[in-house]
Amino acid sequence: MKSSWLFALFFLSMAQGEAAELVISAASSLTDSLNVLKGIYQSRHPDETIFFNFGASGSLEKQIEEGAPVDLFVSASVTEMEALQRRQLILEGSRNDLLSNEIVLIVPRSNHASIQGFSDLWKAHRLVMGDPGFVPAGQYAKEVLKFQGLFGLLEDRLVYGDNVRQVLEYVARGEVDAGLVFSTDALIMKDRVRIVTAAPKGSHEPILYPVAILRLSTHPQEAREFLNFISGPEGREVFSRFGFRIVGGHRVNPTEGDKHENQRAEQTGR
Repeated sequence: MKSSWLFALFFLSMAQGEAAELVISAASSLTDSLNVLKGIYQSRHPDETIFFNFGASGSLEKQIEEGAPVDLFVSASVTEMEALQRRQLILEGSRNDLLSNEIVLIVPRSNHASIQGFSDLWKAHRLVMGDPGFVPAGQYAKEVLKFQGLFGLLEDRLVYGDNVRQVLEYVARGEVDAGLVFSTDALIMKDRVRIVTAAPKGSHEPILYPVAILRLSTHPQEAREFLNFISGPEGREVFSRFGFRIVGGHRVNPTEGDKHENQRAEQTGR
């Protein structure tokens, strides 16, 4: 678990004395959209470098709790963000619910098991979803299966992925009969997987992607500027293009608490 943030720490050490480098930990489902936004942003801020650490939100949360040098965190559920907030690890006033998503049932293009909906999942020999212990998409998927009364029936046939992109790959390669992922992930591989149906309304907790600056960020001002960019009109347009639903987007302004943290960071040399 520590390897990803140690890798980030290596990059930070290489950048000491040079331009600011932002380390952003973000849910795997944001990989494509955030990489597009990174390209736009860095073309306008050539003096800044953005390093992404993508992974399961629960794993990223644990890395931050263990001291990973992260400036900005974007989670695929509120659970991880609230855990960090309880530990006073996020910068006061910087949290914002940014996006929403939906859970869909997908099958390989071949669909040998002839699965047309949740009622056909009894046919599946193997069903893949994210590990509900630390992958938000997996937790939502488990809630959906319980809502449908299918979790007990399928529990012995479940395959757990380390993140939602791994789940997607299992389905795309035809290694399983079906899978449960975010709709945005399914859309990026629509030539290899097919969406059968979406999870019924009310079958899982609301899906939200909260974002916040970390209290011990070494570049809080730059992190705030990038956060305002992805929360603004251009960010919303890119996220919408990748299938996300916009629920936030307000500008993050410094609060007295933020100013206090920034001053303390300067005084301690963070």
